[in-house]
Amino acid sequence: MSDALQSSASWLAARTARHDLRSRWFGAGRTVMAAAQLSVLLLTPVKALLIPVVSMGEYPRCDGVRAASALCIGNDAVGTEPRRWLLIVVFAVVASGYQPRWTAIPHAWATYSVAVSIAVPDGGESIGMIMALLMTPIALADDRTWHWQTPTTEPRQSWQAVTLAAFLAIRVQVAYLYLDSAISKFGVADWANGTAEYYFLRDNMFGVARPWDSLFLSMSKSSLVVVALTWGALIIELAIGVCVLASDRWRKAALAMDIVLHGSIILTMGLWSFATVMIGSAIVCATPERKPSPPLTTPAMTEPLVTTA
Repeated sequence: MSDALQSSASWLAARTARHDLRSRWFGAGRTVMAAAQLSVLLLTPVKALLIPVVSMGEYPRCDGVRAASALCIGNDAVGTEPRRWLLIVVFAVVASGYQPRWTAIPHAWATYSVAVSIAVPDGGESIGMIMALLMTPIALADDRTWHWQTPTTEPRQSWQAVTLAAFLAIRVQVAYLYLDSAISKFGVADWANGTAEYYFLRDNMFGVARPWDSLFLSMSKSSLVVVALTWGALIIELAIGVCVLASDRWRKAALAMDIVLHGSIILTMGLWSFATVMIGSAIVCATPERKPSPPLTTPAMTEPLVTTA
């Protein structure tokens, strides 16, 4: 038993020592998620985001922990537009990739503010908040000026175990989202019998819109196509959930499937911000770990000096 524990500890130590997530992949995922929420704030009137909801009252709700939201700053003394523009600036800076270490906490705060304060979330806000919180340790360990740059320093050992744990937590969270989504659908009759997509395409709120409505509505008249679309979505969700827990190559396969799945959702149902947040999350999961280069050695360090008479 002690030999097994020692072997596991040695493997974990070696695994941690070569762990480094400072790459353009991580930066791209972070940018895509910030851009998704930036688009919501830029393209949606603030009155529509904070519209009163029956039985829920006025928005933004600033009771309890929600008072920490940026949309609650200053209470009635500050208007909603200045608060909205504060969030826009934060998301824009994060999306640009500038100083990930210094924008990590503002990013988490901004995503929290959107998730708990707007009246009509589409699901992407909550996922964006969870992802931003889990990415915070990784971003805090990132000393690059821009997250598009190649690192010029070796990672700090004190941060490597923390960022590795955060990266594993991100992948487990994304895997859970997809596996839970797929498995729970099997308990719904329309998904189990393969007809769900037929009804989704014709839904008054989320149904397919122009210019694709004629094409998809015509295709959905075929029972074979409807079953393929419905069960195909379930199979892809299951595959993504498994692949994000696997090696670099399989995580990239999960990203490709994620783009296909959510690209199709954008084409048929819209839900741009939700789909984009999920694609950004898959990009982060697909981040290949940069192998830190070994320290340079010189002949004088590896070979004894030889003198000749």
